[in-house]
Amino acid sequence: MSVYGIISEFNPFHNGHKYLIDTARARGAEAVVCVMSGNAVQRGECAVADKYIRAEMALAGGADLVLELPYPWSAASAEFFAACGVNIASAFADTIFFGSELGDIDALSRAAEICSDEGFAAEYKEKLAGNAGTAGAYFDILERRTGRKYSSNDILGIEYIKAARRQGSAIGFETLKRLGASYNDGNIVEGERQSATAIRGLIYNGDTERLCEYMPSECARILLGALERGELTNTEKINQAVRLFFRLHNPLDFVDIADIDEGIASRICSCASDSSEGELIESLRTKRYTDARLRRAILFCMTGVKRSDIATPPAYVNLLGANSVGRELLSRKRKESPIEVIAKQADIPLTPAANRQFELSVRLDEIFSLSMGRSRNAAYLIRKSPVIKE
Repeated sequence: MSVYGIISEFNPFHNGHKYLIDTARARGAEAVVCVMSGNAVQRGECAVADKYIRAEMALAGGADLVLELPYPWSAASAEFFAACGVNIASAFADTIFFGSELGDIDALSRAAEICSDEGFAAEYKEKLAGNAGTAGAYFDILERRTGRKYSSNDILGIEYIKAARRQGSAIGFETLKRLGASYNDGNIVEGERQSATAIRGLIYNGDTERLCEYMPSECARILLGALERGELTNTEKINQAVRLFFRLHNPLDFVDIADIDEGIASRICSCASDSSEGELIESLRTKRYTDARLRRAILFCMTGVKRSDIATPPAYVNLLGANSVGRELLSRKRKESPIEVIAKQADIPLTPAANRQFELSVRLDEIFSLSMGRSRNAAYLIRKSPVIKE
């Protein structure tokens, strides 16, 4: 059986995601496994809907099996996000399929080799020491060394390839050139393929009648149902709580936290005390750090994610959804996979690593549940079950 793996966020699932899955089928995929971010995404934010709602959309859009890319790796930088995604996908798929702006797997593979070079790492470190922005420094060095321009999905693809090489995985890679709106484009552009950012903008602005133009109809129906039930998130609800958290802490409290340094910690604590209006990120912006990096720092501080937490693979993976093909695949792969796939809390392995992973997941869910249109407690999310389709 030819199995394609798609590392994803589906925040939310839209026509571009449907095109990716349909193309995987056209290229010979007999099953499509989606390794999908849980309740936090790489932007350092809560996902627009919880992982089970988004898994239901993924199944409606053509996926056969949806496994969680768990927190905190789901909200980590590209290197750790990719490492976790590849680790899981390699256990269930023989090909990782992803969209990229470049659309050239050979060029991305060569770029991955260049980025793995010790000289690249040394030059990157030197640029950061000179106060260059983290993302800008990476792009500048890569573009100068390859003579090509790269965008966000290209970098993720490069990190997937690098991760597979580090892990000794024999998984193959294919890419599809991204069409329509760019990854972070917040505006609606011409055509039916919009960015997830723009689609979330429609939701937050109350322009939900247009969702069916840019999402498969069944996925739009699922998302609108969640909206009516108060199950979509809006981080504006917790702005004051975020500021209060940092007012009650000082930078020394965060010395072991992942993706943060003393400078960022000091800036966050200072800005939290200076004002009580608006999102904290608005007063934190600098040329050196991207908004995503700052949001990750805030989220990791609030949930206590340490550097050691993201440096190792997950202790278990949650089953989020499956149809009959996915269930058959999971049953077969479970016999040979080193990854523990669970369907409920009672199945979590009794190990320190698994306990720590669950602890961090619950902390995230406490924030997520407060961000929902109708606030609930974290237990509501823990009690939810995988979405099973025929």
